[in-house]
Amino acid sequence: MIKVLGLAICLTSIFGAAIVVGIDLYLDILSFLFVLGGAVGFALMKNTLNTHIKSFGQGAVFFGWLGTLIGLVAIAGNRYEILGNVEKMGPAFAVSMLTILYGYTIKLAMIALNTED
Repeated sequence: MIKVLGLAICLTSIFGAAIVVGIDLYLDILSFLFVLGGAVGFALMKNTLNTHIKSFGQGAVFFGWLGTLIGLVAIAGNRYEILGNVEKMGPAFAVSMLTILYGYTIKLAMIALNTED
């Protein structure tokens, strides 16, 4: 019960900050699906039944960072003619960093769901 309360406080802090800034800035379905798919794949790859929740959280963080790196390579490679365009650079960097936020938020939830402790 204490873990659930702790998770609720943490998520309220995160979502509260996002709402103040503007929740629409924090929503990108493709970034979320990338992290989610990577986390599922990582948990299955570890193939340890009693630690699937922990592995899922670890995978979410790994794929959060990988998603950011992929986004930065796309920006630096000027794939979408973003580089040098000040109006496009900010949003592109923001979307590329969302995967880290999603990864750590999922990891936080998995810590609360983990029953090993």
